[in-house]
Amino acid sequence: MSTEKYPRHPKATLTVLGILGTHLRNPWVTAWWSAALPGFGHLLISSHLSGFLLLSWEFFVNNQAHINTAIILSLTGRFQEATVAVDYRWVLLYIGVYVYAIWDSYSETIELNKYYIIAEREDFPISPSKVTAFEFGHGKRRNPILAMLWSLFTPGLGHLYSRKLDEGVIILASWIAMTYMSHLCEAIIFSLIGDFNSAKFILNYQWFLFAPSIYGYAAYAAYAGVVEVNKYYDAEQARYLKQEYMDKEYIMPL
Repeated sequence: MSTEKYPRHPKATLTVLGILGTHLRNPWVTAWWSAALPGFGHLLISSHLSGFLLLSWEFFVNNQAHINTAIILSLTGRFQEATVAVDYRWVLLYIGVYVYAIWDSYSETIELNKYYIIAEREDFPISPSKVTAFEFGHGKRRNPILAMLWSLFTPGLGHLYSRKLDEGVIILASWIAMTYMSHLCEAIIFSLIGDFNSAKFILNYQWFLFAPSIYGYAAYAAYAGVVEVNKYYDAEQARYLKQEYMDKEYIMPL
């Protein structure tokens, strides 16, 4: 089979769910997001199935073990209450998967960086568009600042804007679940009318503690994702113009 038709190491591909590709990443950044919330490190490297499973595990086991509640109690100096709140039957299960998520996202990022270097040398063209029965997918430049702003407005919208639909749905669903279970909207309304005691009483801190990680990751990943997708678009455009319009005898300056 010709490598021109069947690339051994494709750098990126355009699907109905958006552009799926790899690029050089800092493995420590990936590990950090896994530490912030298991599953996010895998979503960052486009391992969406692993990320979804780890994120689901985090929500389930963390709530069963009451880990976030214990963290809140510890931060407020109520250490004895934190000790009582934790369900140790679930904590031991939680620790193993938590450490695994950090290690696996770190090591997988290193392997993907090696893969990217090979794919970059093969320089196989990226398809600029894809038509399916569900959606018309096409590459174009998008504004990373706008993607981040949409994510700050509602986590997940920045990914939908940049056409990373699978990751966007996971983040949006996580945000909706956290908001509903923590009674965040009611707490915000009570705060806006000055009823801070009611806001403090109604807020479920076990669920609310997921909010900073979801909010921060959504903004970061939306911005970084658009920056990298724009690079794919520029590379495809440059390749096309070079092949179709550049004089074959022209020598590119170093």
